Amino acid sequence: DLEFPYEDPGMGDKQLAAMRWQNVGVPKGATILNAWLEFTVDEIEEDLHVSVIIEGELNPNPPTFDESAPSEIANRQPRTTAQAIYEPEHWAAVGDKHRSSDISAVIQEIVNQDGWAEGNALVLIIRDNPDNPSKGNRTAEADAGGTDIATLLHIEYTLGNAGGPNPADGAKDVSRDVILRWIPGASVAPVNGHKVYFSENVNDVNDGIGGMAQTDSSYAPGRLDFGTTYYWRVDENSGPPDNIVFEGDVWSFTTELLAYPVENVTATASSAGQADLGPEKTVDGSGLDDNDLHSAEATDMWFSDNEPLGAWIEYEFDKVYKLHEMWVWNSNQMVESFVGYGLRDVTIEYSANGADYATLGTTHEFAQAPGEDGYAHNTTIDFGGAAAKYVRLTANSNWADVLPQYGLSEVRFFYIPVNATQPYPDFGATGVDIDVILGWRAGREAAAHDAYISADEQAVIDGTAPVATVTEPSLGPLALDLGTTHYWKINEVNEAENPTTWESAVWSFTTIDHLVVDDFESYNDLDPPDPESHRIFEAWIDGFGIPTNGALVGNDLPPYAEQTIVYSGKQSMPLFYSNTDGATSSEAELTLMPAQNWTEAQVRTLAVHFHGSDGNTGQLYVKINGTKVSYDGQASNLALTGWQAWNIDLGSSGASLENVTNLAIGIDGNGASGALYVDDIRLYARGREFITPSAPDEARLIGHWEFDGDLQDSSGRGNHGTVGASTDFVAGKVGSNALNFRSADYVMIDGVVDDITSTDMTISMWIKTTQSDEGELVAANDSDSAHPFMLGIQTGSPYVNDGSDTQFPPAINDDRWHMLTYVRSGNTGHIYVDGLQRGTYSSGFSLDTVTRWSIGQEWDAAGTISPSDFYSGAVDDARFYNYALSDAEVAWLTGRTEPFDKPF
Repeated sequence: DLEFPYEDPGMGDKQLAAMRWQNVGVPKGATILNAWLEFTVDEIEEDLHVSVIIEGELNPNPPTFDESAPSEIANRQPRTTAQAIYEPEHWAAVGDKHRSSDISAVIQEIVNQDGWAEGNALVLIIRDNPDNPSKGNRTAEADAGGTDIATLLHIEYTLGNAGGPNPADGAKDVSRDVILRWIPGASVAPVNGHKVYFSENVNDVNDGIGGMAQTDSSYAPGRLDFGTTYYWRVDENSGPPDNIVFEGDVWSFTTELLAYPVENVTATASSAGQADLGPEKTVDGSGLDDNDLHSAEATDMWFSDNEPLGAWIEYEFDKVYKLHEMWVWNSNQMVESFVGYGLRDVTIEYSANGADYATLGTTHEFAQAPGEDGYAHNTTIDFGGAAAKYVRLTANSNWADVLPQYGLSEVRFFYIPVNATQPYPDFGATGVDIDVILGWRAGREAAAHDAYISADEQAVIDGTAPVATVTEPSLGPLALDLGTTHYWKINEVNEAENPTTWESAVWSFTTIDHLVVDDFESYNDLDPPDPESHRIFEAWIDGFGIPTNGALVGNDLPPYAEQTIVYSGKQSMPLFYSNTDGATSSEAELTLMPAQNWTEAQVRTLAVHFHGSDGNTGQLYVKINGTKVSYDGQASNLALTGWQAWNIDLGSSGASLENVTNLAIGIDGNGASGALYVDDIRLYARGREFITPSAPDEARLIGHWEFDGDLQDSSGRGNHGTVGASTDFVAGKVGSNALNFRSADYVMIDGVVDDITSTDMTISMWIKTTQSDEGELVAANDSDSAHPFMLGIQTGSPYVNDGSDTQFPPAINDDRWHMLTYVRSGNTGHIYVDGLQRGTYSSGFSLDTVTRWSIGQEWDAAGTISPSDFYSGAVDDARFYNYALSDAEVAWLTGRTEPFDKPF
């Protein structure tokens, strides 16, 4: 079977799932319009959250899988930059078909490769989403060879044909003022290359009757009718000399309705004859079938108590609406024809505030119901656009005028959509660009749109926020602040109407927290004259050929950008430097095109992330438009083999910031040399903060294994390690030795069980590994070998299993020493790499039943001693603390003593 993201339904170990399709019938140059996977359910799992990433192997014709090769899927590199997030609903029945999210961007990147040809193979890979880790699992059939239960890869593409219709084919509730758009064919003529057929008659469109030639890939049909289905197609013409016509598909959409039913209506009444005959029966749909025909069942209706002076029933909406009409299903009990409980002479009042009521016309007669099943509403009341939040019906008489009781089956209110709706960005959106263009669906009858936007929610609610008036339903591009939640609303205005103004709901979105100067992801290894060539050393100009500049950017051979030592994403910049043989400094310079304004969006700080190498010397600096800013941290930080942040206060830099055209990174110092890695150069609106390392509380150290030739615990608690296999010591990071874990080595440290008195705890150790499969560094197990907690390596990166796996950046399987630290504080787990926090997650494990702790593996078979998931690599200076260490204390463990920048 095909399981993701866990190996087994028990959600033990996470895994990569990969699928290969051969003879893929997509030609080179195709434009992918739509693509998805269809899975067939093989097993039913718990209804738990699953979020996975679907990406592709970036190989124009990948080979078949070698099942005997270790880490076969993990080694399928590189991967596509494009990814799709798939969060499947619960798979409730074996054999059901479930479709993934859109993977067209992934397929497009694959077929765009040099070397792609129709009939090639492609590989897709599914893995857990580290930004939203899965709690559950999905299990699909894995039959290959084209059976009807194998995973289906569906791809829609176009070459010469038009595609990608907007509105989408079959779309509903489309604006009457829609502009039709499409993706042009690959070889369309530049002038009048499109011919648009548009009609309410599908046969006319299908037969190509009429048609309008278009140069642009858009068509405005003019204002359309309400609630009408329209059909259209676009034929593409290649133009001279061949004038090949690529006939398009017939698409359709249906326009918006004149009026929409009001939902979430609350009903109250003067009385109810009994508890199950309350006024709510008139707005809950009870008794109505799919064709809006009502039953004759009394319990599907409202029925009053004795009301000699007449009964009333009132309806409250969630806001003020512009009412169009009301449909009435009168009392339809089977005795209605001779008892006549249905309302007859009715006074209708309405109010916007629940205090001031106006009467609609004079009195209204509601038609009598037949007292039979299958009753269609037979009274329609025209509200004429009255603005109301409350509607009260007062019964002056019923149809028999004998018994003073009244009944009503159902009412339905319809409103004209005069409020702005469908905001863009979506309500609650995050990561929104600061130059966003706001959009919305205009309220009907709006002549102008007053847009209120502010970081002060109450000011928007009160209408005191800054306002911009526009005549089209869009505003922007804006110039917003970074990392800020903005609130906004749209007042639709028409001075010729009463009321003149209709307010929308108050929406919100949050802007990105930083601007990217360079994230190093765009660089490639393509050589000139390829027009797509963008090599890193041709953007960052180094000292090649300049005797006084000792800098060299990029690796000697592809990949030129660094792809193992990265802070985030997939690439960083390797900067090799040597201030010798006439070189007085080493510097790489980037020209910013276009120039950037570093005073916008409340920018305060330039953040540069760098990673040192053992033995590095010299002092770091940057130049902003030629103004030099020297690194104010310790020069020795350049020799630390972990990622660090240098946060530069731009206000005190002395540089000109309104028109930044050049940024340089360099290393000073006569004779200085080494290798530095740079990643994620960003601008933040936040101010600089520091971490000042401080020593942990040694009284709360409950285990300290220095591994200097033995497994002794130096904490004073006596929690000495017991070897689980042969021991092997190698050169260490701290002290003389480190413990080397090979294929079946581990150490039992069960003694710490009694010293761990709460879930607040810290585990820290130096590790050095090249492991790419899963290996456990520390594991807690109970007597049945359940594992409430594991800390380890998964696909080269740190991960925690706390009921489910959570993976964190960066990759640390580069055969260098890294300090890995886990801190549990309350219900939050924190992961640190080299003293810097790299992520958090919601933690919920309990250690109440734990009887075993081990380093290097975890027990995997209930009731037996069966070690598994071995770690491969070196471990040094492992520590357990019986409390949650602070950022400053974790930094101290790495050997740092001086203040340093706290990463944003």
